[in-house]
Amino acid sequence: MTVENAHSFLDELRANGPNAKLMSKIGTEFQPEHMQEALKTKGINHDELLKEASGGSSASDWSNASFPAATAEAAAAT
Repeated sequence: MTVENAHSFLDELRANGPNAKLMSKIGTEFQPEHMQEALKTKGINHDELLKEASGGSSASDWSNASFPAATAEAAAAT
């Protein structure tokens, strides 16, 4: 369980969207603190990501990417 695994998860999530196999990695290959560190490294504010996922506006770099809200919710759930 590492921050590197969280980075890989985010990269795959952004590239391919959510799927059952990818989501099964949450809690098994990384912990919430790993995800928060990975998001921080990518310049993404965890609170802003949650706000965007809940339908609010966000200044996140990912807000203009093809990043479904369900994906953001899954990432924030970690």
